[in-house]
Amino acid sequence: MTTATLETWKEISEAAYRDLENAVGEENVSLEPAVLDGYAWQPTINDDPAKWVKRPVAVVLPSSTEEVQEVVRVCNRHGLKFKAFSTGWGVYSGPTYDNVVQIDLRRMNRILDIDEKNMYALVEPYVCGAQLQAEAMKRGLNCHIIGAGPACSPLASATSGWGVGWDGIYMSYGHRNLLGAEWVLPNGELLRVGSCDSGLGWFSPDGPGPSLRGLMRGSTGALSGLGVFTKCALKLYPWPGPGRVNIKGLLLDAKAEIPGNVRFHMCFFPDRKRLADAVYRMGEAEIGYLATRTAVAAFIYTFAPHLLRRIAGTRALRDVLSKGTKWVFVIMLVGATEEEIEYQDAVLRRILADHDGLSIEAMGVPAIGSMVFMNFFRVTAIPMVFRMGGLFSTALDRNDTWDTQLDWAEIGESIKQKWIARGGILDDLADNPFMALYESNMWAHCEEIFQYDARDPKHLASLEPMFIEFSVAAIEKCMEPLSATDARLRKIVSPLMGHYNEWQKKVSALVDANRAADTGMYCDEVDFDFSKVEPELKAKLDRLVEKFKWSEDGPPS
Repeated sequence: MTTATLETWKEISEAAYRDLENAVGEENVSLEPAVLDGYAWQPTINDDPAKWVKRPVAVVLPSSTEEVQEVVRVCNRHGLKFKAFSTGWGVYSGPTYDNVVQIDLRRMNRILDIDEKNMYALVEPYVCGAQLQAEAMKRGLNCHIIGAGPACSPLASATSGWGVGWDGIYMSYGHRNLLGAEWVLPNGELLRVGSCDSGLGWFSPDGPGPSLRGLMRGSTGALSGLGVFTKCALKLYPWPGPGRVNIKGLLLDAKAEIPGNVRFHMCFFPDRKRLADAVYRMGEAEIGYLATRTAVAAFIYTFAPHLLRRIAGTRALRDVLSKGTKWVFVIMLVGATEEEIEYQDAVLRRILADHDGLSIEAMGVPAIGSMVFMNFFRVTAIPMVFRMGGLFSTALDRNDTWDTQLDWAEIGESIKQKWIARGGILDDLADNPFMALYESNMWAHCEEIFQYDARDPKHLASLEPMFIEFSVAAIEKCMEPLSATDARLRKIVSPLMGHYNEWQKKVSALVDANRAADTGMYCDEVDFDFSKVEPELKAKLDRLVEKFKWSEDGPPS
């Protein structure tokens, strides 16, 4: 343990520690260095994964809303900050300040209600997607699961973070499924958002009075920068399949009994235009239960990364995968009756024929179909993104039109090709988008995945220049870069977007007079170190900022 770490560990006073014990019980609070280090290890999406995030000064495990309120009040009394943590998945789950109490919500893991008639579930923070889905399926319902996988908290993605998933074509985006929330403000007060505040149930996210959803999370969420959410209601959707899918084995060895009302198509198109037009047609026809545009190489790197390394060094196979099978779209159809699934299947085949596409119906392929079903239906395959190099990051713009997201996938591919050639990231054949669609396919999500090895100095040195290059590319195309959680980029892009962060700082000051919440991922700003960035790229960024920044009179002409 370094001296700096030891000093940080000792920052909390005995009085503050006793108050935390009184709030949650002595067995549910810890200063143990090994325990605290477990929370400091948050490498995913970290700008420098060779470093751990800041170590919390204490960790507490409350079991109720009232205990969360008391922990927050203790932090206010003793000049400490707090950061909530549910299932976690990356650097945004850890502290960004030195005097932070980590509020681990894992003891709050109950599904409090499933309202079958009104189709919603009331859940606590540590309920995971797989847990909620399993219970909902017993009632003929299903829940949205985000792309990070079934181990993640639906409450966290709906109230505080990202909410994208392959089932967006049918179940939309996480925060659009939010029907009400119980919100512990940074001063410890309790606020109920939506109809639940009137005692009439959790069926509506708004009223009485003005909506607070935009304030509480905006497009990305405050990541605990505005308090702690202890309950929320989430919209559920029909699931006409069996109440339980029988499965044997795990992940790649999983063998599932595929429901008869399900079809799973891998659709191949000759070019981008015909794929894009076909996907619009699918949206107009209102078919699809989950869908994604991906690349064949992306399947291989997920399921067989060593095979992809061999293919990457073989020119002929590389060309087949990166060019010959480039325009792939995966769609799962689910029907309430045999007639409905046959109708959807016929509509899809007609669309394919009209756009020169062809399909492999994967559910009928021995060994593959049974494994593919749950890996997509429950998103169990996603965590295997770590297998290739141990870590990954992503470049994305904000959710936008389907055509714009196809543009972003191509931009990301071209940037990655350059860095792969330099040896700055692992070679996944460059075209590796995670894409999802929403609500009749008019708008969509795209992030370009790239893998790297944190033990490789060359990879680590590439992360910040790539970060800026992706950001410059997004600004140049009038897309919003991933800015909401990075204090360095937030400072750069806020003036280009109506000075949005000035409003976020005002909201923070309004609800958090004592600065008790850890706001590092919400509204803080820091200077970016451009020492590793090529001067030409920095100059280009400066020109774009000057061109697009807002004045007091409004946006640039």
